[in-house]
Amino acid sequence: MTISKERFRKALNESYTKEELFRIYKKYFLDWIAEGYIGSNLGLFEISLISETTNKQTFLDLMEQMYAKNEIFNEIFSSLSEEVQKIFIEIAWNGKFKIENREIYLTESGSYMNHSELKDEFLFFKKIGDVKKGEFLTLNYDIVRVMRAFLEKPKDYYINATFDIEYEYEDNNEERIQKNLAKYYMFFKEDNIKLSASKKILKESKSNMKKYCNIVEYYSDIKDLEYLKTETMGLFLFFIKDRYVNDNFIKSENLKEIIKGFISGEIVKSEDNTYISLYLNYLKGIKNISKTNERVKRGLKTIEKVLHKFPEKGYVSIENIIKHIIYNDEFIEVVDVESAYTTLYINEANYERTRIVGYDNYLKYIVEPFIKSVFFILSALGALEIFYDKPSSANSLYLKNGYLNKYDGIKYVRLTELGKYVLDRIKKYDFTKNLDDLGKVELDSERLIVTLLGESPIKTMILEKIGNRISDKAFIINEKSFYRTTDCIKELEDKIELFKAKISNNLPENWKNFFDSISRRKDMIKLEENYKIFKLTEDKELLGIFKTDKRLSQLVLKAEGLHIIIKNENVENLKEILKEYNFLLDI
Repeated sequence: MTISKERFRKALNESYTKEELFRIYKKYFLDWIAEGYIGSNLGLFEISLISETTNKQTFLDLMEQMYAKNEIFNEIFSSLSEEVQKIFIEIAWNGKFKIENREIYLTESGSYMNHSELKDEFLFFKKIGDVKKGEFLTLNYDIVRVMRAFLEKPKDYYINATFDIEYEYEDNNEERIQKNLAKYYMFFKEDNIKLSASKKILKESKSNMKKYCNIVEYYSDIKDLEYLKTETMGLFLFFIKDRYVNDNFIKSENLKEIIKGFISGEIVKSEDNTYISLYLNYLKGIKNISKTNERVKRGLKTIEKVLHKFPEKGYVSIENIIKHIIYNDEFIEVVDVESAYTTLYINEANYERTRIVGYDNYLKYIVEPFIKSVFFILSALGALEIFYDKPSSANSLYLKNGYLNKYDGIKYVRLTELGKYVLDRIKKYDFTKNLDDLGKVELDSERLIVTLLGESPIKTMILEKIGNRISDKAFIINEKSFYRTTDCIKELEDKIELFKAKISNNLPENWKNFFDSISRRKDMIKLEENYKIFKLTEDKELLGIFKTDKRLSQLVLKAEGLHIIIKNENVENLKEILKEYNFLLDI
């Protein structure tokens, strides 16, 4: 993701004062101009006139030329002292350089230690921190990302296999997702997943989904994380485009298309903020930022590129993945940086709002959680085996649970066979037979009792909604239980169709009679929309008109008390007749 020249120039301008640039000019630029590295756009006369009063842009142009080309940068870099080179390299790959010996880098000490100035040799850098907490040298991140392209690359610039790993938990959802994906979809289709206003799945929905969909969770011993896989899969169905959430697409044999569609961004919604609101919902103020989902799609494509670089054997650390993406300057800014600085915040447990200030915090609070959440989603979809700990609390924030991001515990991943199939590393893959249909049922021919023969969470879920459990495997159904959660005729019709499609359509006579009775009853009361009811005022003149004018008596179908019923087609006639008697009717 090479940054624009405008953005780089802005970084240079914000990093140096005119005074600092002039000092750098005297220390370095004059020699580099003499060597022909920079300043080719300036004549000898122009160079001779450069002084501390020269406009700042002249110095910025010279600084920009230092980073213009690989050969120029490396010629200049090799001319620097070993100490300056060491600082550049440390900042490039680790973000900052710790000052151990102040005398080497700073001009003053004593009582004004925190106000010490950098020596001219080190004016490329900025000092941050203090003596008590530690002092560091650093650079604007946009300068760093340009400089990295010219330096010798560290190990994490590449994706590496590792074989000796330590972790608390592991999870491989490859086989389970194939057996349970249809259950997830059925649970979602039946509108059983309810979201709160803050886009979190309600606890009752999570509890029921975990139970009915046979979900083996990531964590079973940590409060607030006991439904993490359930949440991850439930939210995924809200994240993909509505036209893909159907019986033909959400099934195990389509997992390759589902996963590829996710990491390519093809099947994900285009509405702004959807991903951030669902998976990084600790970020507040996101509704005021636009185009985040288009950025998320680009971020997903970056992760897709990374997956194609995975080794055939061994594990890949998440730390390696994050550094690889950052070091290669791949697109991962899933929220506009400037918008994040000015708009986003995090609510801490002490009621304070923490803003996203500086690129280090942008990476820590947005980029890293995004990457980790995507890898957890891929693990839930069966493409990756993951190895993880409890989420870390090392985030400098005061938070209720200690951790910011529920997915923070992930440490290592490796491709499953399904993952290799998705990435076209293997050509064939035998999908596990879906076990949804293995649970048979028996319908009692005398009483409305259904008995389950075998395991079928979906059938169990349906029967619990329309019947009453009388044993571990048996349910009795009656009109009261069938209508229990039914509020309209459409819901009633859907329940009948669902029973026939998912429980049994081979109905004994007593079951046919039951459903026929329900079907007849739903048609016994209808809303008649072809008539209007008018209420008359108890006025002698008005009532007398209705009694004596035969035209009105022919229009009125029924009169009771002060109410009359008129066909819609006769309302205009009613208006005309009443107007003759100086009564107006507004409709």
